[in-house]
Amino acid sequence: MVKIISTSIFVLMLFTTLLAETFHTIKIGVSSIVSAETNIKMYDGLAEYITKKTGTKSEIIYRKNYKDMNELITNKQVDLSFICTGAYVSIDNAIDILAVPQVNGKTYYKSLIIVNKTSNIHTISDLKNKIFAFTDPLSNTGYIYPVYLLLQNGITDRRYFKKVYYTNSHDKSIFLVNNGVVDAAAVDNMIFEYLSKISPKYVENINIIHSSMEFPNPPVVITNFSLKDKLKQIFLNMHNDPEGKAILKNLGIEKFVIVPKKEYDIIKNIKSFVDKNVKNTNNKIF
Repeated sequence: MVKIISTSIFVLMLFTTLLAETFHTIKIGVSSIVSAETNIKMYDGLAEYITKKTGTKSEIIYRKNYKDMNELITNKQVDLSFICTGAYVSIDNAIDILAVPQVNGKTYYKSLIIVNKTSNIHTISDLKNKIFAFTDPLSNTGYIYPVYLLLQNGITDRRYFKKVYYTNSHDKSIFLVNNGVVDAAAVDNMIFEYLSKISPKYVENINIIHSSMEFPNPPVVITNFSLKDKLKQIFLNMHNDPEGKAILKNLGIEKFVIVPKKEYDIIKNIKSFVDKNVKNTNNKIF
């Protein structure tokens, strides 16, 4: 009798596990590197593609800031995610890099300081008493590196600016500068170039006054390690089939490649410097 009960329990557990796997939905996290409207357009078709390739239903989960997405990642509420490099180095011990996008033959990007052409800003020192826009406190190109740059130029107080805004997305920062709502902003050069290709009018009133050193591109990270091998092969081969290539084109990506984790150390070092020099929230510099 005991043997029969034990066997029944084993069979039930096995059935439950298989059932859970059958009905598991692959959750794809997407950070607000660009605005929600732009995200929806760019990632159109990706969930359906992953579903078709894995045989498992997939869905995209958007979050309006990097902190909220990082919380989903650390709590394992998403299986894989498209996140910013700054957000990645903040939690890199809890996740692995699945793949990295290659754009225009490059696996690196830069932070740009952009200004409205009528703002009379030509150097970093000209930013004094101007309206400046960051994107997100966890953004490398939209906050971490720009603050590092400001600190290196002796700017240690947000009162250096007339006003400071956080836009939560690079395309919104570009829009605000282009339309003269803010004087200057720190943005991702890939988003800037992507928008300029869609329509030059999006950047027609903008000058670039600073371009950073090169940083490895924002990665796609994996939280559900049981899916790692399968998803890695899917991402690394997307450019080899017509449907995958169409999705990549929509994302502004040529293909996904492997980039060593150590390449991101440069961002960790800059973030460490910024964290040491930016006070707590009550005394925040920026």
